[in-house]
Amino acid sequence: MKINKMLTTIDTHVCGEIFRIITYSPMQLTQIKSEENALTQQFSKGKALLLNEPRGHRGVNGCIVTPSNKADYAVSFIHHENEKHFSYSGLLATLTALLETGNIQVKEDGIYHIETIKGTYPIHARFNNSSQGLELLQIESDVCKLIEESENYSLVEIDYSRRYVLFQLPKIIPEIDMAFLSDILKWGKQAVNRLKETVHFEGVILAERIADNEFKSVTFERDGAILRSPGMDTTFALCTAFENGREPTELVNRSIFGSEFRAKGVEGSERRYSIQTRPFVTGEHQFIYDQEDPLEEGFLLK
Repeated sequence: MKINKMLTTIDTHVCGEIFRIITYSPMQLTQIKSEENALTQQFSKGKALLLNEPRGHRGVNGCIVTPSNKADYAVSFIHHENEKHFSYSGLLATLTALLETGNIQVKEDGIYHIETIKGTYPIHARFNNSSQGLELLQIESDVCKLIEESENYSLVEIDYSRRYVLFQLPKIIPEIDMAFLSDILKWGKQAVNRLKETVHFEGVILAERIADNEFKSVTFERDGAILRSPGMDTTFALCTAFENGREPTELVNRSIFGSEFRAKGVEGSERRYSIQTRPFVTGEHQFIYDQEDPLEEGFLLK
């Protein structure tokens, strides 16, 4: 066994979504623009080791933090196949991990800039005045647009790039609740399979309006899997689809698992929204390649 083939990660939860922050690894990127090619070709085994069963699972996402000459640091994302290669939650996860472990200096103004393949994003960190402990992180979306609206669904675009198809709860499903998970999963897989033949999308959203500005939602990714979070993109999509030209107010989006995001319109902007939340570091892990491992690339439960 070669010990130099070892990976160290910090795992962080963002409202139910798991991010594995890679702090030591053979996977090194010299330029962030090389992200997609390098991560999908050169480091396929390392990616599989970190994300797949039995070391990970379908809901695990990965982040590689690298230096940046234009921001506080840069982030590259690694995901399972057919998933998006950008994540607001991933930005919050990396900043939380770096702050909680002392790997980035606490700033007086609390504003950190993170470089990604999609551009540079600012995040505002709020600290406890007495302990200087992290209290909240706040991030703002780019422009969100309602592309298409019909009797059956709405098509929303986030950040000029990621599109979501949003459906309101059909009558065949009484409510978004774990008691009806089987029906929800069946509906989601049928919707994904039907739409992916004709529409390019990052996810399909099933939403139930439970009050004027409160929703429950389920987000299905392109393989039909449920996102284990209310979803930041999902929450921004709900704000965009249901604002209907009204003055932006706080909107609550709850997942089927009970976690929630609260979003509100960014003052002085059109169709841009912000979310505050508190991610948590859940542990540090070390993984070592074993050349005799019969499941060196793991597997995914379907």
